[in-house]
Amino acid sequence: MQQTKGTLLIYGATGYTGTMISHEAVRRGLSFEIAGRSADKLELLARELNVLYHVFTVDDQAGWETALVGKTALLNIAGPFSETAEPAMHACIRANVHYIDITAEVDIYRLAETKDETAKAAGVMLLPGAGLFATYDPLVLHASKRVKDPVKLRAAFKYSGGFTPGSIASSGNIINAGILVRKNGSIEKLSKASAAAFDFGNGPEDCFPTPLGGVVLCYRSTGIPDIEEYFQMALPANDPDAKTVDTQNKEVNAGQAESLSLIIAEITGADGMIVRSLAEMPSGYLPTVRSAVEIAYRVLNGDYKAGFQSPGSVYGEELLSSLPGVKIIDLD
Repeated sequence: MQQTKGTLLIYGATGYTGTMISHEAVRRGLSFEIAGRSADKLELLARELNVLYHVFTVDDQAGWETALVGKTALLNIAGPFSETAEPAMHACIRANVHYIDITAEVDIYRLAETKDETAKAAGVMLLPGAGLFATYDPLVLHASKRVKDPVKLRAAFKYSGGFTPGSIASSGNIINAGILVRKNGSIEKLSKASAAAFDFGNGPEDCFPTPLGGVVLCYRSTGIPDIEEYFQMALPANDPDAKTVDTQNKEVNAGQAESLSLIIAEITGADGMIVRSLAEMPSGYLPTVRSAVEIAYRVLNGDYKAGFQSPGSVYGEELLSSLPGVKIIDLD
């Protein structure tokens, strides 16, 4: 039974993550249609899920116009997002349709930020980062409330699980963005930066400066002026031995490892007080699947804010309680 007032379009539905998200959308009772470039794959998936489908490339304006008729929101799953986000956002604003994606590419967050006023004028929400950031951003918001005046964020991510080909390609764009930090409210690009140690629960582990996107999204939700981000391993585009997922197994629980993925948010207050909060979540792509569908569910039922938003800026830390398998621990 459908549980949503509006209808969603899922673009990139036949990929590894897109297929899992489409099945989760059925489970959650979303009204949706699917789209992408491959007619054969779309026809098979549409028949399996009993939904309508649309075949067009991201640069096909007429294709977007047709597919977005009668839709409340678009969920863009097609990476690398450096190729798909701009035309998809443009089409959504023209059609007065909300835009959601699961990118971790910081340049896409900056792109959405530049379209803030245009989106507001159209009454459209642009919410990139509905995957990982649906946990990361509200975690930071939660931790920031534990001090009186948060002035600095240091965040570190320890990922467990494999990577899809799309994620590997997108990680190359993250690397190409350079080492980005926010200082005194402005984004700066560093020529070099040192590793830092974070304790995820089993002693200090070296993590490496990586532009995960909090310099844009967490700033949007908290206004913290100084932000640094770290990743516990080399991004897969730089790692020939990076673990890949079995892209033929698209069950929602596929690709999970026994260990958890972990995020630490360390917040410093103006008085020097330092607090740390940890998010535990299932490994692999399951958190992305669940969070993307949860956010789409909310948007389809009228829960949104126009303009460029982050998961935390529109849904607050309360979003964490709606994500199964996510546990927040205040360490100190």
